[in-house]
Amino acid sequence: MDNSFNISNICLIVLLSMAIFLLGFNKSENRVPMDAYAVYLDGNKIGTISSKDDFEEYINEKEALLKERYQTDKIYAPNGVEIKKTTTFKDEIMSNDYIYNKIVNYKQFTIKGVVVNITKTEGEETKKEVINVINKEVFDEALNNTIKAFVNVEEYQNYLNNTQPEIETTGRLIENVDLQDEVSYREDLISVDEKIFTEVDELAKYLLYGTLEEQSTYIVKEGDTIADVAAANKLNVQEFLIANPSFTSANNLLYESQEVIVGLIDPIISVVVEYHSVEEEEKSFDTEIQYDSNQYKGYEKVLREGENGLYQVVRKYQYVNGQLEEAVVISSTELKPSVNKVVVKGDKYVPEIADLSYWAWPTARPYTITTYYEWRWGEFHDAIDIYVGYNSPIYAANNGTVYKVGKGCTPGYLSCNGRQGNYVLINHNAGGYYTIYMHMNEIWVHEGDTVARGQQIGTMGNTGNVSPVPSSYSPYSGTHLHFGVRVGSPYGRTINPFNLY
Repeated sequence: MDNSFNISNICLIVLLSMAIFLLGFNKSENRVPMDAYAVYLDGNKIGTISSKDDFEEYINEKEALLKERYQTDKIYAPNGVEIKKTTTFKDEIMSNDYIYNKIVNYKQFTIKGVVVNITKTEGEETKKEVINVINKEVFDEALNNTIKAFVNVEEYQNYLNNTQPEIETTGRLIENVDLQDEVSYREDLISVDEKIFTEVDELAKYLLYGTLEEQSTYIVKEGDTIADVAAANKLNVQEFLIANPSFTSANNLLYESQEVIVGLIDPIISVVVEYHSVEEEEKSFDTEIQYDSNQYKGYEKVLREGENGLYQVVRKYQYVNGQLEEAVVISSTELKPSVNKVVVKGDKYVPEIADLSYWAWPTARPYTITTYYEWRWGEFHDAIDIYVGYNSPIYAANNGTVYKVGKGCTPGYLSCNGRQGNYVLINHNAGGYYTIYMHMNEIWVHEGDTVARGQQIGTMGNTGNVSPVPSSYSPYSGTHLHFGVRVGSPYGRTINPFNLY
């Protein structure tokens, strides 16, 4: 009996040992380490997956709508998601769906695109703009369309093809088309919660107007001209033509009920177009006045009629976003001399009183009008801007008394921001006329001085608020004379200076 008891115990022990062995073996088998991938979101681990490729393919399938929206072949994990190879156990592997849902609740997915960085430098100030595009081709085509808004398309195409006709007598050539701003690109994964441009027309509109908002429009009325519509909407003609590229000239006709765009352009990128120009221009005659002390004021007799001359002028023009910024005279050749008109007048008059029938031009010749008496950049430009060259002479337009000289602001005439720079304000003591000369370099007269018609009162400069802004690299940028006319008082209504001539 003792022997059978021992045998039974031994058998039981053997069976228990085998069970423990088998159970222990199976448990160990389930805990064998395996290669896997740990998923991190913004540095925090959110789980482990078995295959990185399978998970990325799962994202691609789940985000089919994003693929269709952006016309792309692949959707990528959000920025901030990292997938790192690791070692773990099978029972710690999570499903692709579980990890996907953990991510989608916190972050937007990404697509492969191009980030465009635009750096704009204005004087000493630097501004940056970032634009996301689906690919570089979309940006390049949109940029090309934007350039065409600021340059004649046929001239631009000839420039690109190197087929511009040579200048025989007069004409102009495009010398260079470039960007004033620094543009750089990089491929990157871009989150779909950011604006990503996929259409050329939409991006071109943004580059031109600086916004994606709908632009204001105007319905043409009977008798409207392009100049009328532009002025009524605080645009100059050039700005109107840029906003409405179907028109090529201010002389184009409008028809009743036609819809035109009157939005103010505010380009994201600055397009610089440089021209070489050869022009024949009239050399206007001057009027010489001789005084006869035997005749009373009001007597007038023409001794000799004047005759305009002709000269050939070679210039370099620089336009920035369709606006003339610089016009440098390279050479001027007289083709035909002008003959001055000679007028004899009675001598009995007060010298400081202007003769309103004859006004002198305020600068040397040849000159360039860079801005007329017109709307510009949404504000009315109540004078004309004349360019000859830095330190070129400036003349009094008529007899008068120097009313004001200064470098600050004239209270009541302009807001006190010093934007006129060095300036002279002359009272002509007749008809309520005043003339103002702004942005001067040197001033040669003082308040209270009597000045004569055609007398030099200073030199042309770029003081005050001018464009382009002078810098250490380009100290003469923005040079011009701002020549304005007021009637009634030094702060009265403005008139177009060309009305005097």
